[in-house]
Amino acid sequence: MASDSKQSKYLTVYIHYNGLFARKPLVYLNTVVVSICDVDFGAMDFKDFNLFIAKLIEGSCDNVYYCTTNEPLAEGIRRIRNDADYFEFIETGYSDEAGLRMNVYIDHENEPVLDWADMEVMEDDEGHYSEEDLDDDKDSQLSDDVPYEHEADDYIPSLDKTIGDEFLHRVSGMCKDIDDEAETDEVETKNGDDKPVYPIHNENQKWDKMVPILGMRFSNPMELKICLTNYAVKNGYNLYFEKNDSQRLLVRCCKENKNPSCPFRLWASWMSSERSFQIKSLVDEHNCSRVFKLGSIVTYKWIGMHFKNQLVKNPKMSIRKMKAKVSTKFNLIVSVTQCRNARRYALDEIEGSLIEHYGKVWSYGEEIMRTNPGSTVKIDVNVMSDSTTYFSKMYVCFKGVKDGWIAACRRVIGVDGCFLKGICRGQLLAAMGRDANNHIFPIAWAVVEVENKETWKWFLDLLLDDIEMGIGHGLTLISDQHKGLIEAVKERVPAAERRQCARHIYANFKKRFKCEQYRKLFWAAAASTTQPKFEAEMNSIKKIDPLAYEHLMERDPKSWCRAFFEVDRACDAYENGISESFNSVIDLARKRPLITMLEEIRIYAMERIYKMLQEGKSWGNLKICPSIRLKISKLKKQQRLWGVIPSGIQQYEVRIGNDGYAVDLNNNTCGCRSWQVSGIPCVHAVAAISYLNRNAEDYVAPWFHTAMFLTCYNHTINPLNGSSMWPEAPYMKPLPPQKRRLPGRPTLKRKKDQSEMESKGKTRHTISKAGSVNRCTICRERGHNRSTCPTRPADVASTSRPKNKKPKKCKKEKGKVEPVQVDPVQADPVDLVQVPAPQVDPVQADPVDPVQVPAPQVDPVQADPVDPIQVPAPHVEPVQEDPVDPLQVPAPHVEPVQADPMDPVDVPAPHVEPVQVDDPHPDFDVPAQPVATRQRIRKYSERITKIGLRRKVLKKEGSTGHNPMVLE
Repeated sequence: MASDSKQSKYLTVYIHYNGLFARKPLVYLNTVVVSICDVDFGAMDFKDFNLFIAKLIEGSCDNVYYCTTNEPLAEGIRRIRNDADYFEFIETGYSDEAGLRMNVYIDHENEPVLDWADMEVMEDDEGHYSEEDLDDDKDSQLSDDVPYEHEADDYIPSLDKTIGDEFLHRVSGMCKDIDDEAETDEVETKNGDDKPVYPIHNENQKWDKMVPILGMRFSNPMELKICLTNYAVKNGYNLYFEKNDSQRLLVRCCKENKNPSCPFRLWASWMSSERSFQIKSLVDEHNCSRVFKLGSIVTYKWIGMHFKNQLVKNPKMSIRKMKAKVSTKFNLIVSVTQCRNARRYALDEIEGSLIEHYGKVWSYGEEIMRTNPGSTVKIDVNVMSDSTTYFSKMYVCFKGVKDGWIAACRRVIGVDGCFLKGICRGQLLAAMGRDANNHIFPIAWAVVEVENKETWKWFLDLLLDDIEMGIGHGLTLISDQHKGLIEAVKERVPAAERRQCARHIYANFKKRFKCEQYRKLFWAAAASTTQPKFEAEMNSIKKIDPLAYEHLMERDPKSWCRAFFEVDRACDAYENGISESFNSVIDLARKRPLITMLEEIRIYAMERIYKMLQEGKSWGNLKICPSIRLKISKLKKQQRLWGVIPSGIQQYEVRIGNDGYAVDLNNNTCGCRSWQVSGIPCVHAVAAISYLNRNAEDYVAPWFHTAMFLTCYNHTINPLNGSSMWPEAPYMKPLPPQKRRLPGRPTLKRKKDQSEMESKGKTRHTISKAGSVNRCTICRERGHNRSTCPTRPADVASTSRPKNKKPKKCKKEKGKVEPVQVDPVQADPVDLVQVPAPQVDPVQADPVDPVQVPAPQVDPVQADPVDPIQVPAPHVEPVQEDPVDPLQVPAPHVEPVQADPMDPVDVPAPHVEPVQVDDPHPDFDVPAQPVATRQRIRKYSERITKIGLRRKVLKKEGSTGHNPMVLE
């Protein structure tokens, strides 16, 4: 069977079926999950397990995969094909990493799942961003399952159109890598004069294929050194340069291990007949063993060359990660200092290339203006006091794009910003429109250093000039809740309708008010098209928590609820999905340098216009676009439940149950306001139209007609020449923007919402208390605990002290003698106040001089419960003798002089405060002690020192007894 050592607990297996695998990232979609926790899978074999799964899913299960619950699917997925695989599945489930939980996936489509997983893992190992890094600022994954109100884009482009341009990809990480395959060294044979012609070294050859050959020619000594370094790393030879200068090179092996010495020897120098550096003597035999520390032959520059492309893609790569990659890839041990210097060297090389890259910005703008007259390109730079020029921001809007939007797009624009992820830092601002098929239509984009109010004002000013909208009359802007953007819209576009993305509002609302009922009520309120429905949903929220109601009302419902939208825009969207879709499309381009990214976006927009134009022509005689036809067909199925009552000419009352709406086909209006807001007939209007046996498509707004779609994409973007043919601009070349460093340690990843973690299978096993409000256990009010409660009585203890907080220690002032203090625990552990301190009878103590006799002293060392050697305190029981008359309590006989005669340390006599005693003999002054005072906490070293001194004294006196610390 599967395992000889059966576990006491069964595995919990989550079986996923009736779904399909998808790539990048590898996930299993549209799944049905069944949890099995009461079956002993360890008692089965592969055949039994297969029959069990087939019976459960009621179908065949030829392709079965499994993965642990705490591993990404691409890294941990494995297939179960035979008994050996099944036994491994059981052992993995009972391992500590799995925790008795396993996921099982059924592939119904025979997809190459393992190949997909290997490709994703290889991409991640080669320096690509991981799945979490790609989500650094991907705002499209917000915290709800409500679908976007626009059609998904069927056209997904490839953003590698400029990969052949050497300049654009010099610092993009897409240039040819050192590890890529190349041709072998060029070897020439003898010519007609029988003179030997030796091979020429190919510097583009793959690093692990480089081998020194006798007579091989190099351009300079550095090429030969790099070749020898690659040769040594590949084979683990401990080569070193015995002679190394600009004219000659002598290389040997095994400098430290000379017994026996390795026979390898290489001599190279310049040729006399041509300017080439040649290997003139070579003994390529080795008798040494492989080493993993190659010393000085592996320089930080060599490491930096191999990691340059990876650092372009991930500039935040840590030094320790680089060290681990060197060890894995090259089977080589290098120091942290070498990796630090290599990283600095590679980044300096990239920085030098970036200077050249940003120097082409003016030329790029001139090329756009030359090939696309009427386009807008604005470049701003920061000029320092020393005349140094730094790049600041750049705006691009092509004439073909803005003409298409003005001619045939609705006056609705979504604006949003996203971060750049590559070696060039900053943010990309974009304005997106909607075409007649409800697809995205890029209008303009800009690169800025930071997203704030000033940059948004600059962007909106240029955008409004291009689209000829003035101060925004008849325009609708949809955005997120960025404060700078909201303020800029109020100042620059005061006449426009402002809408906020409901997804962002709910995401912020959910952080403070966590209740599952809120989700349904919020989206029902946002989708309400009439004010009575909106108020009804909001009142339901108010009944649950008035604070939640006030929070949403403060967010201006007119900007995120359909009941308050304008009725002439033919758009009922209350989320900014078009901008989020564009950000996800250009995700790969955002990792490239500035001009490379802008070129990828331009080519994407140019190619998209052509593709959409060809698609629109293929629709034939369709009057409205396909996505609108699909909505109308769904409404036709729903209208059957509604009853239509005619009222007048083209006027009807449509009812179902208690709901009724007035429909006027003459004015294209409905009482629900959905038709007026969206431009598409609602279900009530479709019911009235069907009552007349008419086609509902004839009542759709002209914005959604096929003719408008073709008009929109009839304006094109003209092509550009390559970077080598760009004209020179008569301006000073700008440098890369200055680096901005915010206070504190920079965060590398975006903080994700809990719903995003759940969508990736990363769930908590316990509920989180983040964002919860404390409730006091005394007054039962919210907002504080019992420690800070204003009504807490003095005799009620506060909350416990934090675990890591130590109690404060009293510092002893120099030259001041502290009084002897009695530990309250020693006085009486039950009552610290009501038990009187030990009192001394003045007659029994000393009838001659009652004042000079000190009271009995309680040593703090004796009171320490931690000390293994304790000195018992004098036995005093004042309560048992007579708590009324203190004179009847006999005081212990104490001789201060004999207490410690050999103590070399001068211990001052304790200061004793007098105790007020109801004494029948008023002629005596009775010294006393405080009732219950606080004792200074002694250090452990002080207690040990004092115990050691006393032991020395007792040893000299020869004292004996059961406890050597008791003073006789």
